[in-house]
Amino acid sequence: MMKINRRLFIKGALSVGALNYCAPLLCLPIETIQMEYDLMEERDKRSRADYILNFASPYTTSQYKTTPHLHQQLKFYLESLSEDKIYVSLFDNGQLGVGTELMAAISHKRIDAALISVSNLSRALPLLDILNIPFWASSNQAYLNLISSKQWHDLVLTPIKEQSKFQILLHHIVGSRTLTTVKRSNKRVIMPEDLKGVNLRVPASKVLNHFYTLTQANIIEVPWSKTAKMARLGLIHALDPSIVGLHSGPDGLKSYLKHVTKIDTVPDAWVTVISQAWLKQLPASLKEVVTIAAEKTFDHHINNFNAIHTECIKGLSKYGTAIYEPSNEEQSGWIRQFGHHQPAWRDIKKDLLGDLKTFDKLLDATNETSRFQLS
Repeated sequence: MMKINRRLFIKGALSVGALNYCAPLLCLPIETIQMEYDLMEERDKRSRADYILNFASPYTTSQYKTTPHLHQQLKFYLESLSEDKIYVSLFDNGQLGVGTELMAAISHKRIDAALISVSNLSRALPLLDILNIPFWASSNQAYLNLISSKQWHDLVLTPIKEQSKFQILLHHIVGSRTLTTVKRSNKRVIMPEDLKGVNLRVPASKVLNHFYTLTQANIIEVPWSKTAKMARLGLIHALDPSIVGLHSGPDGLKSYLKHVTKIDTVPDAWVTVISQAWLKQLPASLKEVVTIAAEKTFDHHINNFNAIHTECIKGLSKYGTAIYEPSNEEQSGWIRQFGHHQPAWRDIKKDLLGDLKTFDKLLDATNETSRFQLS
């Protein structure tokens, strides 16, 4: 049995360096966390561990400078803080699936945790689809304020946890969604009327589907794993991921993009989800370790997001992709027509949250000061 069995003690130990293995966790920059793993050492750690966490991600571990996947950080903290009682077996680069495929894999207990976008998770956890109502939590700081608020914890995370299927272990700040055209179309979307008749790829989100239907775009639901192929063949004209999502997309997606317009509609939210069935097998002490490991990983994330975002902008530019920031007048046109205040969203708010007051509480949280601030 671990000596650490109280969350406050773990936090205290972290703050004063009382545990020998915790000392490096506080002061080392992200580059000093192990980025490559010795195969023999990993086999030995796995054989000695009491619990194996099979973690899957669409993204490549080595691309940590342009993708906020946090594979190494989460693995490092879970293993170190548990004194190697937990071993993280990482399946990256879409080895076990991408998007909704990962959602299904967790549901059927083929894996224990995964990195998935909220949109692709929304069919399993419809409550999260509230994030895809436009123009209420789209800026990075508003989204950060929201997910770190008591309202988000009480009104969203707790009901999800009570379903006894998944638990949101970690939120990822990725930036807001864009409207991006592919090279085969050579168009640019700036105003809503520019989407009329455009073949627009959408993820598996009912709310985003509703939003883009209002714009009169031709909606085509395409799995994330097949989006690059559709762009290369010109079968889709536009798509909506964030700049980070576009750059990190599978199968060389970034090489097929032409014009990015920063509409800032909704957060391109990613989450790391974990199976509650896996968590329930842990003793209380290790459950607390999982929580603290996620918190420490998130701290790393906040401190490094801006650098990642900048690298992605540079990377897209190298492929000849132009990035356009709408004027205040252009942005206001989108908000007036499709903003969260519009009657078109009333029934969706009620369906997802139960009533309109709950949405208002979440909206208030976006304007509250968070202890997390993006520099």
